[in-house]
Amino acid sequence: MLLPPYVTDVDGSGEINTLDAEIVNTALHAYRGFGLSPRAGFDYRADVLGRAAVDPLVVDAVSHSVRQYAESGEPPRRPITIAWHYGWYNTLDRPPGTQTVRFKGGNYRSSDPQVETTFNELKNEFGVTVDALSWIPRHANNNNNSNYHRGYLRAPNLGTRHACLLYESTLALPFALGRIDFRTTDVQTRFDLDFREMARFLARVRDDSAARIFTLDGRPVMFIFGTHTWGRLPLGPSHIDALHRTIGNALDAFADVYGEPPFLVGEEMQLSAGYFADDRRVRSMLFDAIFIYHHAGNVKRGREQRLRMSPAYIRNQVAILSNTYADVSPLRSRFTGRRLLVIPNVAPGFAKPGHPTLEIDRGDYADFMKLVKRVHMEGHITPHWTGELARGALPAPVYTVGSWNEEFEGHCLFPFEFNLSVPDVQQHGFDAAMALKEVFGWNHYAFRDIHEG
Repeated sequence: MLLPPYVTDVDGSGEINTLDAEIVNTALHAYRGFGLSPRAGFDYRADVLGRAAVDPLVVDAVSHSVRQYAESGEPPRRPITIAWHYGWYNTLDRPPGTQTVRFKGGNYRSSDPQVETTFNELKNEFGVTVDALSWIPRHANNNNNSNYHRGYLRAPNLGTRHACLLYESTLALPFALGRIDFRTTDVQTRFDLDFREMARFLARVRDDSAARIFTLDGRPVMFIFGTHTWGRLPLGPSHIDALHRTIGNALDAFADVYGEPPFLVGEEMQLSAGYFADDRRVRSMLFDAIFIYHHAGNVKRGREQRLRMSPAYIRNQVAILSNTYADVSPLRSRFTGRRLLVIPNVAPGFAKPGHPTLEIDRGDYADFMKLVKRVHMEGHITPHWTGELARGALPAPVYTVGSWNEEFEGHCLFPFEFNLSVPDVQQHGFDAAMALKEVFGWNHYAFRDIHEG
């Protein structure tokens, strides 16, 4: 069994050598247990297969892989994994209907630094590199951002975490008939104010906390939810001009406050294996990269039904990715002239009330992530980004892995007490977390900078 290079790098040093094999040899026959914290003496770095145990198969796999990579000299560049992190939990009472998944540690408040400390330990163990902090202006949610300052930013182990932003544009901006019209003064004014406020928030995180800001191309990363709603359809010249002008002004406003403009990631990936619509193509060129909030985004509100992350579902997702790579390859950012980066989403299941449920199990989820990772490397990174890898523009391949703590939609990665998208629980609520660790390894970047390679 040949492990990926970054999984073979058991100690996370950025090099593969006999020290990695020694760690698993020392940990042989250790078991994690299924409490929130590992059993005393368990070294989670050695659990390279995500099974909560270190057995002779693990020792053999690591030793074999160390020998292979020592000969080839292949660098263990660990992928960057990004999970959405929310600060809007203000009460402990979250009844069914507001939870489709519940944290194994019980309900929590986002203002609690002890909970955030536990979250950070778990993220590092199971391989979440970056926290994309959901950002909402005060007029839409008065507590979300202040909760970060009371909870997330006061965790004593915050220095192990990288952070970026997830701008909730459909909550923040005036929204009518399912669209956001950037020709209106209200939208333009609100957008500019939000970018200034986000710059202040992120500058405070950078300057007054131990968190490290996640950057690409030297700029702080900002994901934007719902950009596919920007502009009335059909997207005529007046809409395109308004979008370009408003975003350009907002980039300058952000840079005035923060010192650098953000690296913008728009939600413009295809939802099906069909045509890459003209409006999506035009909007994509306003960003540095594109993503999708969840690959089940085409699971629309309607009658309750249960879908499965089946081979047919996975084949469809691969087709969508492949079509997206082909359609995006000729596009360039209107602001930088650079190629657009595609960031795939390998979120687990989906169980939002009033929508069809996407069910997973631990094995299918791991297989799905492995396949998407391979397709992404072969279809996008190798042909278009090899020359940029290990540099500021792309220190490693990037993936979004769903939500860490959004309990409403069923794709939480934290260890769960129940999760309606995982009907066949195999690992005591660690099913999604263990699968993630199997594919991506523990978070090496907790103890070294992302841009170190």
